[in-house]
Amino acid sequence: MLEEFINGHLEEKEKFYLLMALVCFKLPHYAVDYTIQAGYGKHHRNAAVRLGNVKLGKVPDLNDLCALIKYSMPDFDVPARLRPVGTFALS
Repeated sequence: MLEEFINGHLEEKEKFYLLMALVCFKLPHYAVDYTIQAGYGKHHRNAAVRLGNVKLGKVPDLNDLCALIKYSMPDFDVPARLRPVGTFALS
């Protein structure tokens, strides 16, 4: 069962929690601020609260987590298997 989980298809929520497990202690306290300053989150009414909740794991949104990582931890390479499908480009 574990091998099927590791090698099989992952849903977005599973990817979120696996990626969160990798970065939860490394994500800096200023991640939300840097992400908003970079211009991400304008499509949300209250981006700071939403990104804060994503950072805490309350809202499992893989795109937002990848944005937090991209803008606050630019040296961290998100594994291709854990990247979201199509909606957020990690360039």
